[in-house]
Amino acid sequence: MGCEYGPDGKCGRKVAARGMCASHRRMWLAGKPLDTPVRAYQRYDEGPDGKPVKVAIRPRVVRRDPWVKEKALLGSLGL
Repeated sequence: MGCEYGPDGKCGRKVAARGMCASHRRMWLAGKPLDTPVRAYQRYDEGPDGKPVKVAIRPRVVRRDPWVKEKALLGSLGL
């Protein structure tokens, strides 16, 4: 059973408390109207076959050892 608030009465998000999702509960606590749309979790685009696909995928960050130069210096000094 999903949240029943939103512009069309079907938010669809997981119920957290008082029959509403966390986003609508925050709006309720702030005194804002509950019939405004909530931002979607992820943006989707329509693929060539009509199925939804993610718009952009963030590239993975390649982490390097921050002490490579220092270790090389210590190795060259024989320490």
